[in-house]
Amino acid sequence: MRYHRKLNLRDLGGIPLQEGRGSIPKGLFLRSGKLSILTPQQCHRMCQRYHIDSVIDLRTPIEAQEFPDPLPADIEYIQIPILKDATVGVTHETGSDAMTIIRNLRKHPEKLLEMVPDFKKIYQDTVTGQYGRGQLDKVVKALRENADNGKCTLFHCTAGKDRTGIVSMALLKSYGVADDEIVKDYMRTNRNVFWSTLKKCIGVALMTRNWPLVKIAYQSFMADNKLIEIALKYYKPNRQ
Repeated sequence: MRYHRKLNLRDLGGIPLQEGRGSIPKGLFLRSGKLSILTPQQCHRMCQRYHIDSVIDLRTPIEAQEFPDPLPADIEYIQIPILKDATVGVTHETGSDAMTIIRNLRKHPEKLLEMVPDFKKIYQDTVTGQYGRGQLDKVVKALRENADNGKCTLFHCTAGKDRTGIVSMALLKSYGVADDEIVKDYMRTNRNVFWSTLKKCIGVALMTRNWPLVKIAYQSFMADNKLIEIALKYYKPNRQ
């Protein structure tokens, strides 16, 4: 089974540190989208293949309850939500995910356009707000502690783009990875999500016949370097 594209899965290992100080070790940090798209058997094989010891779920409690990870019993499961509440365009609770909203309001594109979230604000608030920053620090701490003990940890949200991207940024920053390398990792998501995004945008076009909305949908589903650059601008790493 090819996990990488389906899950937007990748190992952060091999990303170079600054000043020629080596690179992030391989086999310790995996980032991905939701695991609920796998069967328990597929998830078990994936955990064996990548020697996964622990999974950190960045989704809201409702997302995790509605779409649980089908993990083997011996895998440690930790839930650390990055966002406190449901957020249109980012979280995917039943009834609040973007495609469901578009489907329900397809005859009212003007209402849909009004609901487009301010992704720049979401990214900035996540790294500067009291709740988001506190949760972010918890995740980075857990990831580093697991790595120090030789444990491989997979962390994920739903698409593996926004919340997972911000956590990857903070983790890589804590190890001294240069900003341009962090942006490169963030943008690698587009190699995995391009075709699924194209299918979604075709669906939006057929449902709404509204080109501005299709364009916004495409921009929302794809990784945008400007967003992670905003997170990098406002994120102040803790001293390790």
